[in-house]
Amino acid sequence: MIENTNFELSKLTKWLRVLMYIAIVSLANSIVNYVPFVPATVTTWISRGIMVAMIVCMFQLSSANGRYKTAAILRVIWLGTLLLGTLLHIPSVLVLGTSILSIIAVYQEYHGHSEVLAEKDTVLSAKWKGLFIWSFIAPLLLSIGSSAAMVISSFMNLDVAKVTAITTGIMRIPQYVIDVIYLLYLKKMLSIFENDEVN
Repeated sequence: MIENTNFELSKLTKWLRVLMYIAIVSLANSIVNYVPFVPATVTTWISRGIMVAMIVCMFQLSSANGRYKTAAILRVIWLGTLLLGTLLHIPSVLVLGTSILSIIAVYQEYHGHSEVLAEKDTVLSAKWKGLFIWSFIAPLLLSIGSSAAMVISSFMNLDVAKVTAITTGIMRIPQYVIDVIYLLYLKKMLSIFENDEVN
């Protein structure tokens, strides 16, 4: 359900479309991150640019549902914490904090999508909530898999860096699947509101 009845449908469709483009760039950047000849600093700064674009998009959508504003604010704090950690050279201390902020921000965004769709498509509305659960599980599997690979490779005298890189690549597949599903859901959501706009 759209909380603000005065919120223009054209604005909603415009920023959902922008969000879809941001998601496409984010997925491409995440894949390029594993290309050996692309410097990590390039993909890192692109990721931060994507985050800024996402924050702007969430603030624009916040008139439709308050959860989008919460997601935007959490991402501002997340980005600020990340930059502060980089400047102070204490990223390891801040990893847990930024991870928690990221999870809550995603929760707010997905539930925002769900609530906006509640009166339009109950099936897709429920699917957004289900996708959050999977988006929470995927990074957890990635973390467990990477840690297990490091422990096993050290015991077996294998190249820890190579084994971890291979395992991380494999464990990223569920996240790519979620990213693609996210895009499909966004596209369907956009179509629903575009049809309303026409009618």
